[in-house]
Amino acid sequence: MVEMNRRHVLGGLAAAGAGGFVSEGRAAAASRLRAAVSVPPPVLGPRMNFEQADKVMAELELDAIVAGSGKNVYHATGLDLTATRMGHTPGVYALITRKQGQRLSLIAPAFLYYYTIAMDHRHSDFPAYLYAAPGEGLEDAELSIDELPLYPDLEHEPLDFIESTRLSMVERAARAEAARPHLKHALANALKDAGVARGRIAADLQPVRRSVAEAAEKAAVVSADDALRRIRPVKSDVEIQLMRYAAQANAEAALQAASSVRAGADARELRAAYFAAAAARGMRGVFMVIDRVSSPTYSATLREGQCFSIDCVSEYMGYHGDFARAIYIGEPSKRMREVSELTARSWNHVRENLKPGVRFSEVRRMGQEALRKMGADFSISFSPHSVGLYHTDHVGTMGSPPREDIVLEPRMVLSVDCPMGATGMGGSSHLEDLMLITQDGAEPINTIGTNVVRV
Repeated sequence: MVEMNRRHVLGGLAAAGAGGFVSEGRAAAASRLRAAVSVPPPVLGPRMNFEQADKVMAELELDAIVAGSGKNVYHATGLDLTATRMGHTPGVYALITRKQGQRLSLIAPAFLYYYTIAMDHRHSDFPAYLYAAPGEGLEDAELSIDELPLYPDLEHEPLDFIESTRLSMVERAARAEAARPHLKHALANALKDAGVARGRIAADLQPVRRSVAEAAEKAAVVSADDALRRIRPVKSDVEIQLMRYAAQANAEAALQAASSVRAGADARELRAAYFAAAAARGMRGVFMVIDRVSSPTYSATLREGQCFSIDCVSEYMGYHGDFARAIYIGEPSKRMREVSELTARSWNHVRENLKPGVRFSEVRRMGQEALRKMGADFSISFSPHSVGLYHTDHVGTMGSPPREDIVLEPRMVLSVDCPMGATGMGGSSHLEDLMLITQDGAEPINTIGTNVVRV
């Protein structure tokens, strides 16, 4: 009878009728999830820690950064663009400077601004420099709103809220910053207003570097990759707010899925349950490693007495949660219980000693030394990484060499991966939580709870 009960898998998180799942009415399931989960309101405005940006730009002798990748524009402005995710060449740029009066500027095609950006930009006060077309061979000129490519008003009915808001935002930008015919002209105007047209400017992508070189012929143009990866780890207040929600919601989704798994379930069902639980919290599933396998095509039947690891990553408004635990289905082997216990004790030691000034290499060393003193015959990497806009946001995304041994600073959000580094142990184990580095230590931003999930 126990074995039969354990073959009921994952409760009502999956569709009725799927193999190994308990049926539940769709309306009842939706009602239960709405009652159990409350997604917070969206957070508006720029995300970037501009004090950290000032510090990094001063260290690297940069006068400005021009970002065109969707992720970097979002970091600077808080505007979540669809065009770059569709594969289009970047046409919306964020200009970041050390000039207090014009720290941030947006350069955008007039129609794209009108159709996809204006509704969000109305919540921010940084200037928008609009241009009419991406084509070459256009002479510079100040354009009126009538010369911009917007939807015509046929005047059959009064403009509704969306229509009137979009139009008023374009009118505001065109009046304040003078719309231009071409990207080159709008970018040149923004660089001139910010006082950086002759400076040292970092740009993130090759098309962006080319645009900056054309718009500011006397500027020195370099790669922004190193600057951006030094800015990302030190979070702003807005980013910490987003990270707190992402970390906790991701952990809850992982535990909800894991605690309902039973013998007889397939690994793919578990992954689907995690993604569903994440989505119910406003999160987007990124990946889930199950028993050391990250491939979403991997299919395996989970069995009684198994101890296996999960490593779960999802994101909320671009910011990532990262959480790992060991799962026991029934009673695991004595050996794997010992692994889980030693892993938890060594992670507790590391967690209690995280603070500003500690280097990544010291994090690894203190964990490995603690594990060795406990008499473990297996290894753990204790790999630290900064988490935020990326699962690993301190690395370069455009080929920059590895950074030097990173020193922890306040406002960093740190993960320390604690996977068992051995085979032939009768299972797999992993432990991971997100820690916010404070002025004198570190605090978890997801509930630590237990180091294992027993089902």
